[in-house]
Amino acid sequence: MKTLLSFLIFTAIAFSAHAQNDNEHRRGALAVSVGAAANYYYGQGDHNFSKFENERVNWQLNGMLGITIGRDKADRRTVLGAFGSFGLNNANTISNIFADQGYITTATSQSSNNNAYTLEGGLLIADVFRISTGVGQQIFNNQSIASTNGINFDATSLKFNSTTVGFNINVGAVGLLLNCNFNYGKDYVNTIIYPSAGLNFRF
Repeated sequence: MKTLLSFLIFTAIAFSAHAQNDNEHRRGALAVSVGAAANYYYGQGDHNFSKFENERVNWQLNGMLGITIGRDKADRRTVLGAFGSFGLNNANTISNIFADQGYITTATSQSSNNNAYTLEGGLLIADVFRISTGVGQQIFNNQSIASTNGINFDATSLKFNSTTVGFNINVGAVGLLLNCNFNYGKDYVNTIIYPSAGLNFRF
């Protein structure tokens, strides 16, 4: 009986040590994900959200590169990572941005494809909850724009701070992303909101 008990204790200790070493190894593992999403230009928040407008829908690619800094008992990762997005905003969205930020433009029309970028750093907690912050830029065709801060005769972009909160609903290597992105500061006078939904693939 004592021999069996000693064997079980030894086995438990050895298994625990092996599991701890394995967890330490996996803790530093790279975490990568890529995906695509549709976003909706909600603007400053004074828009009647119950009235859906197709012209406010845009598309974006999402990516994350990070390091696993912990795992819970269900083997869900907590990741310290860099989050990036590349979007294509339509002409209506650019017009709404100018209106929401108080810019007046000399352009009679806007391009139907305008690149937008964000780069953020933050956490993905337990493979579910994301919180990150960084910077972004909205690109558009060269034009003159005026605001209370003066006139920019050769404007091609507006810069802003970017913060995202969101949730991942994961099924294996595929996840449903529900994010809300906030753009504010720098060239933006007012905060604007982009809720988005899409699919994500984890590696």
